[in-house]
Amino acid sequence: MNDIKLLGRLSQEPILKKSAQGQPYVWFVVAVPRKNDRQEADFIRCVAFDKLAAAVNKYCGKGRQILVQGRLQVSQSIDKETNKSRYYHTVVAQNAQFLQDPARSN
Repeated sequence: MNDIKLLGRLSQEPILKKSAQGQPYVWFVVAVPRKNDRQEADFIRCVAFDKLAAAVNKYCGKGRQILVQGRLQVSQSIDKETNKSRYYHTVVAQNAQFLQDPARSN
């Protein structure tokens, strides 16, 4: 089963785009602290589509805590200069809960 949950904070503002067919999608990066060392984090690229994309774009900004549930997708491309494979790991979000917002904490 390909199921992943991430609890972390957005490391930058979400980037809203539209596909060639007009479908909205949003890219965002979640900084997830490592269990054994709170000073280190993994920065995980995520994408959401349709209504979830609109909600992430509207309600989330840099620093917002979020719980993302989705699936891990691995894509491959060939670097034209070196002719080597490059792999991209992305979480395709299927659900998200918007948690603590640092902008509203003050």
